[in-house]
Amino acid sequence: MAMQIVDGLIEPELAAECRQWLLNQNLVFGWKAHARAPGVFWHRNFVLPGKHNHHYDAGAWQPERTFDAFVAQGGPLARVALRVKDRFFPNAEITRLWVNVQAFGDEASLHRDFPTEFQDTARSVIWYPVAEWSADWGGDLVVLDDLGEIQAAAMVKPNRMVQINGCMRHAARPISRYCNALRIAVAFGSEVAP
Repeated sequence: MAMQIVDGLIEPELAAECRQWLLNQNLVFGWKAHARAPGVFWHRNFVLPGKHNHHYDAGAWQPERTFDAFVAQGGPLARVALRVKDRFFPNAEITRLWVNVQAFGDEASLHRDFPTEFQDTARSVIWYPVAEWSADWGGDLVVLDDLGEIQAAAMVKPNRMVQINGCMRHAARPISRYCNALRIAVAFGSEVAP
């Protein structure tokens, strides 16, 4: 299965609270989808313990930045994360949790969330806690097959979650200059989800 879409898993009040919380975080501008990507956007890692060698480098991860430690801090994203874990990762450890925020002009290149050595087990779940989104604004998620053709695509919609194989190349498509909103995408990932 290239993609699974789930709408409305999070109640609207919690989604709104989480959106505000995310926009109040210190985000880093200049993040790239991969090292050679031409475009940049806003980003922040919340769970990245460096459990696996490919978790960036020692400057990007911290051993104490585990899923359990993040949830113990509380807050709206922690409550959402527990719901996501129950639904999508009941028997796996979430080893990455991050947010990407984009506006018109911010580009996300095709990339893999996890190395291909985890092809059979990696999963990523992307959640859009946006307040509103028009199909005319773009920003849709595309997943490519092994030949580089679009295998699956999902529109951005408020409170939508999209599960994909985290080893498949994927990207957010460009956002229209007529878009007056931020594309907020929260991603939860595990290399070893059964």
